[in-house]
Amino acid sequence: MDLSKFESIDWDDEDDEDGNLAHCRRHGVDERIVYEVLANEPVEVTLSVRTAEAAFVGPSQAGNQLWTLLFDTSYKRGDWLRPVTGWKAKPTEIREWEQATGRRWRGRR
Repeated sequence: MDLSKFESIDWDDEDDEDGNLAHCRRHGVDERIVYEVLANEPVEVTLSVRTAEAAFVGPSQAGNQLWTLLFDTSYKRGDWLRPVTGWKAKPTEIREWEQATGRRWRGRR
């Protein structure tokens, strides 16, 4: 998935309990984390998922946590990126990020 083709992030309303914002928050992922990971050159990783188009791993702005975030192209507009879910990166995802970036992760595992 080419992240550069997206103009905006597609979040559902805060009061929509079934929306993507509420779902992400239940998994510890808020808007700040999504924007920080996207700003810090995330790496697309291979995950066997049916609920999203692509998965990316990247660090928070503070650089103390790697996150795995799943995205779809928004059904509302083709140039909007829609967060689906996310979690703190697991060891296999961290290794894939390390291999792709050539860097060793020194933050939380």
